[in-house]
Amino acid sequence: MYLKNNLKLLCSIVLFALCLIILPSCSTKVEKKDDTVEISDSLIKNMTVGIARVTQVRSELKLTGKVIADQSKQLAVYPLVGGTVKSISAELGDYVEKDQVLAVIRSADVADFENQYIAAKSDYESAKKGKQVAEDMYASKLLSERDLLQAKQDFNKAEATLTKTQELQKIYSVSNASDYIVKAPIAGFIIEKNVNKDMQIRPDNGTNIFTISQLNDVWVLANVYETDIDKVKEKDTVFVTTIAYPDKIYKATLDKVYNVLDPTTRVMKVRIKLDNPDYLLKPEMYANVVVNYAEKDRMMTIASSALVFDNSNNYVLVYDGGKKFRVQKVDLYKAIGNKAYIKSGIKEQDRIVTSNQLLIYNALTNN
Repeated sequence: MYLKNNLKLLCSIVLFALCLIILPSCSTKVEKKDDTVEISDSLIKNMTVGIARVTQVRSELKLTGKVIADQSKQLAVYPLVGGTVKSISAELGDYVEKDQVLAVIRSADVADFENQYIAAKSDYESAKKGKQVAEDMYASKLLSERDLLQAKQDFNKAEATLTKTQELQKIYSVSNASDYIVKAPIAGFIIEKNVNKDMQIRPDNGTNIFTISQLNDVWVLANVYETDIDKVKEKDTVFVTTIAYPDKIYKATLDKVYNVLDPTTRVMKVRIKLDNPDYLLKPEMYANVVVNYAEKDRMMTIASSALVFDNSNNYVLVYDGGKKFRVQKVDLYKAIGNKAYIKSGIKEQDRIVTSNQLLIYNALTNN
């Protein structure tokens, strides 16, 4: 009996000892805060290091908007006379050159301009001959100076009337006795068309028949709600994407803030100008806009690539020179793009590993 009890006691001691050996090996990875560990030359050669600095915290505001034509580079074309649309030479979306024919309108008004021109030209020729005859007769002393002056006045009047009717001919681009030619005032794309063949146009019509825009650059108008108005200002950096080209990111600056709210939607508009040399961006496209704006606080800033997430915590590797590194736990405020803002854990001028940090981290924590 005595031996049996001693055997049980011995077994209990052995089991307890085994537990003490096994349990530490089952524990999670432990951060090494103070110890320094040497790293291989190959890892050091391929790593990059950044300096921790205190900077202004920046954040992102996401907005929705749409692409519109640059209103400083577009013109609306209005009919100068009433009449019937005889032909259309340009359609919506077409590219037109300056002075290219867009439409022809048959108009009685144009016919009247033609008659005025013919009459003015006839009066001019008659007054010109009368002036020449008066000058010859005055030189021969067969005409008084008063009559000569009257002939010159008649000529000048006829010349002014002819010049006026010629200018009207140019303005209305008259092709024959009754046709008014509508020409493109600038080169660009037809982005609006409000006319069709055989349409009747009233003389008092106030609607444009075409709108032409140069789309080599465009505007994006985005909506800002009242709660976000204080977060945007002119010259802020913005990033624009569209549904059509989700992988293409346009970087620009916020060009203008319209300091009024739409009474219906309760939003304020902001404008971004974008270069559009390939005409990829088209009016009425939906756009997503991300505004990068400054917050009030300043914090320690490092590259976001330097962060290592492990065991629900964030760590960075501090490089102490030579082959010496330290794993340092940090309190992350947030990461925006390629920057991470740190509340605590590192100090300014610390050298932080920004590439191959995971390999070094594993080497340190498994040591």
